[in-house]
Amino acid sequence: MASDRLVYEDLHFPTYVNSRTAMVLGYNNGKEDRVLEVPVSEVMKAVELAGGSVLNVGDTRTGKSQAMMDIHRHHFGGDADSGGRANWIVARNDFTADGYYMTIDQSKYGEGNGMLSEARVPVEKRVKALATSVDEINLAIPEMQVEYFGIGEGRHRDIELGEEGYFLFQASCNMNRVNGDFAGTSKINRALLNRIMVTIDHDRYRRTDEDDDVLSERTASGRLNLAPIRDISGKILSVHNEIKKASSKREPWSDAYLRILSSGLDYCEKDKDKLKKRAWPIRCGDCDFSQKDLCSLVKHSNTGTVGALKRFMLGTDYLMKLKHGNISIDPLDLMLESFKFTTYHGNLNEIEINSRYYGEDQELMEDVVDKLREKIEPVKKYIDLAVDNAFNNNLPELRFIDIGAGQDKKSIVYSQENLSKLDKIKSQGKQLEFRVVAPFDNFASDTGIRMDWLKGYLESLGKSRVLEK
Repeated sequence: MASDRLVYEDLHFPTYVNSRTAMVLGYNNGKEDRVLEVPVSEVMKAVELAGGSVLNVGDTRTGKSQAMMDIHRHHFGGDADSGGRANWIVARNDFTADGYYMTIDQSKYGEGNGMLSEARVPVEKRVKALATSVDEINLAIPEMQVEYFGIGEGRHRDIELGEEGYFLFQASCNMNRVNGDFAGTSKINRALLNRIMVTIDHDRYRRTDEDDDVLSERTASGRLNLAPIRDISGKILSVHNEIKKASSKREPWSDAYLRILSSGLDYCEKDKDKLKKRAWPIRCGDCDFSQKDLCSLVKHSNTGTVGALKRFMLGTDYLMKLKHGNISIDPLDLMLESFKFTTYHGNLNEIEINSRYYGEDQELMEDVVDKLREKIEPVKKYIDLAVDNAFNNNLPELRFIDIGAGQDKKSIVYSQENLSKLDKIKSQGKQLEFRVVAPFDNFASDTGIRMDWLKGYLESLGKSRVLEK
């Protein structure tokens, strides 16, 4: 008897193959720390569970449309017009969202009835479709891509698309590259890009040689690359509701790391207020700040983007637990590895993309993540200690005591009581090294990341914990 609960095998892709490692996540299985390699195909499934929007970019024949079609047919039952729960649209300049989602109710129009505007009603099966895919979206010119804005946000005018708060928007495009072009394609409207939650660059994360061997075998055997119709949307909805509920709750450690993206990355040493403003990144060129290796490459993410990133993180975490059991993924790893696929449209230094990275924005994003990790890892233990102390003891404290040295060194949150205990132990003649440290005092000038928001975050965390009790 089939289970009503989603299991990992339910999310199988019948035709799409891509085992290239996209994320590397540290985790603990209850016994030891390990490393988990997450392939590209799993990233697509994580977006599917989280809901939202994904843009698949890359050259022709990289599997973009194939992945979307597997989800469209094998997870959501195919076309809504044919009884499924998904829409499939091939982008054209003559497409209008109103023409697709609305129709005329003839009984409400004509002599003795209302006006034509009052006879316009939604095409319910299309409006309630849980997933909508737009293939080769840049076949439409940028001026016409406005017709897809609402779909990318899960709405048409004031009508919410999907059901139970769930909607998945998938789009594919042949993205123009600096060293070449694709005939018959247009650039992607910047406003449309900003509506996308996750971007997967199928050129950067291309199939492995082993994947190509699998596809060659299928071609040789004459198997069709069209996924069979199957509908597991009810199970996906159930999981999404869990993720949506979790995303609305405070997660002290993950939320702290997310604040680094929304608040920490807006630092600018050259600005009089020390904040990135409209002049960024123009002023970066002649800036002599020693730590501009990060702050010159990326700006902060807005609140909406961070909210979408959190849902994506939760989707990834849920998927990994489905596959590997009740593992505990490191929250900093989860944030950074998820961040690689989000928010970089308009958030990266375009001057650097074109001059130093030759148009490879995903490559720059990976460097940003590496630099973030390099600067945050040394203070990760202090962030975790501070959050734990505020969450459990309602004590916001940004000073710590380092005890010992080398590999044996451990750290505790500063308090006069802790300091007195250590002084007493030392006064008894025991060998003990310790010192009080304030790792965030000069963090912005030392790293290019602003951390002066952390004290207020800890205070609000403590207050919310008190209210919960």
